[in-house]
Order: sequence, then structure tokens, then C-alpha cells
Amino acid sequence: MDRCERNPAALAGGAPVGSRVRPLLLWRIPEIGARALREGRRRSRSLERRAESLFLEAARSLLRGSDRLAHRSDSDLFVAYLDVRGRSGASQRVALPVDLRGALERIAARLHARLDHAVLVGWTYVAPAELARDPDAALHEALRRGERERERVAFLAAVGHELRTPLSSIRGYIETLLDAPHDAPTARRFLEIAQSETLRMARLVDGVLEFSLLDCSALHLADARCDLVAVVRRAIRSLDPALVHAGTRVELRGARRLAVALDEDAAMHVVLNLLQNAVVHGARAGEIVASLARVPPFARLRVDDDGAGIPPEERARVFQRGARIGSGDGRGLGLGLAIVESIVARAGGELSVGDAPLGGARFEILLPLQAEKGGAES
Repeated sequence: MDRCERNPAALAGGAPVGSRVRPLLLWRIPEIGARALREGRRRSRSLERRAESLFLEAARSLLRGSDRLAHRSDSDLFVAYLDVRGRSGASQRVALPVDLRGALERIAARLHARLDHAVLVGWTYVAPAELARDPDAALHEALRRGERERERVAFLAAVGHELRTPLSSIRGYIETLLDAPHDAPTARRFLEIAQSETLRMARLVDGVLEFSLLDCSALHLADARCDLVAVVRRAIRSLDPALVHAGTRVELRGARRLAVALDEDAAMHVVLNLLQNAVVHGARAGEIVASLARVPPFARLRVDDDGAGIPPEERARVFQRGARIGSGDGRGLGLGLAIVESIVARAGGELSVGDAPLGGARFEILLPLQAEKGGAES
């Protein structure tokens, strides 16, 4: 392990035909490419050469001598292709992901400490023949896997942070009740707050589970059908306690019936999330307008509120996992809108956000119309 191959395809050299998959580890230093654009190739090559030297040094101390390394010139990618055979040379063992992440992070930490630049990591399994035939596909898959894992870690960190908030509140109120006697009205108020935080935490956990299920399965839409107008009416009725508490009025406008190609449970989830967001982020004692229309081949639902709205620069990310919406008041993790986006996309629809005539946010959904049994759209 005294040098880096210039062509990642060369990492597969010498492997027996039919060899099983091996781990391919990847480190990316984005500053190399950024510096080339900002200051020219000469300055970026200086950083690139130093990074390669440090990469070799770290790999020699943390990887095995039979592992092979690669780095293309004028590239911000550094690659290791691991030899996972046992001492006998005949082992078919494949390194576990937890072992790969350990090696990735240790080398990344050394590079970051010496270069003071961000180091992104990725990994995949690839057979020598596939690596020799199409090294770029293997590198792309490693980058893609690394990006997915970074998103997952960030998402779980956001969930953990959000769970700590209601847990701290619940614990604080319970400890206050236990530490000293309180009159009945005060004790009841503390318990009601603790109950509200418990329900909020339960909704968060439910959202995480629902998102996991949506990630693992597709909606069965071949025979899916419901009346979107009826779903909106039921959703408004189910939110009646929250509407009364907030003093919010909901006006339903437009079509009297819209048959859409989505099952009722999924449609109810979509509508409830949009209406709940409008209640939470709308003005106190404010107004919400839900309007429905037929715009073939879609049914359109618009939910308008009179809150602060969503700044244009934040609209591109409001449907991402973990994204918060609104003015940063800490309410909501963004799971609900991410789930809504997933359901609508899988149904073949569209979801967008903009300005509402009431002054707040407008969420607009387009869902495919479902043909009636006679062939005509409802």
C-alpha cells in the first residue's frame, strides 16, 4: 500500500474470475473541487496532493496491507477496495457495514483534523469484475449510499431533539407536582399541559413509524377510490375540538363531489395534515378556507390560512424530512408534510405551496380523478 492507483478500475486487478463482492470505501473532499472553481487548478492541485499524502498515511495505519487504494488526478474522491479474505486466503466472509463505517469515520477524522475541511464518506459492495467494467457506477453508488445515510442520521438527530422537548416539559411538571402541594386548579393545569405534551410526542412517534412504512411499501392504487369532498368534510369534523380551542373558522368551498384515485385512509391523512398545519400556523381566532375544484385530469384541493406564511426561500424544503415550516417557533418537525408529499407523489399527483389570498400560506394538491364505473369522471 505504497501508492494510489490512478484508475479505480485497476483496483480489481488480479482478483480471480467469479470473486464475490468486496467493500469499496470512498472519501470525498468537496473543497478540492470548490477551490478549483474559485482559485484555479493550480491551487486545488496543491490541496489535492496534500490530501492524497494524508490519505495514504491514514490508510497504511488503519487498513490492511492487501487493501488497495485509488485516486484520480483532478478529483476530490479517494477510494479503498478492501481485501476481506481470511488468513487462509479462501474465506468468503464479507465485512459488515458497522466495520466499514468504523474504518470510514476513522480515516475521515484524520483527514479532517489535518486539512480542516469537510470530508464526506460513502461505501458499497461491488464484485471485482463489475468494478473493472464500470468503476464510475460503483463510485456513484457509494456516493449515493453515503448521502442516504447522512440524511438518515440528520433525520434521527432531529427526531431525538424533538422528543427531548416534550419529555423535558412532562418531567418538569410532574416533578413540580411531586415536590410541593398545589391547589386543585394549578395541579389540573399542570397535568393538562403534561397530557398535551404526551400527545404531541405520540404524534411525533406515529409520524416516524408512518414514514418508515411509506419508505418500505408502495400504495396500491389500481382500484383505490374515494370522494375527496367527503374526506375533507370528515377531516373538518374530526378537528372540531382543536378549531374551537383556537377559535378558528373553516370555510369549505367548491365542488360537491370529487372521486379521486386514492384510498380513503391515505386521503384522510393528507387532508388532516394540511388542515392541522393551517390551524397551528394560522392566526389565533383566524380563518381557513378549503376549496375544491375539478381541473381534469386532476381534482384540486387548496388550503389557505391567514398566518405568517412561508418565505419563498423556505418553500423548496418544507416537504423534506425534518424541515420546520413557518417562523421558526419550534412547532412541528416537518414529518407530516413529508408524509403528505410521499403519498401525493405515489398517487401520481402534485403538491405545492405559495401565498394565500388570506395573507398566509396556500397548500395546493392535485390528485388524479378516478373514472366512474360507466367511464366518465366524477
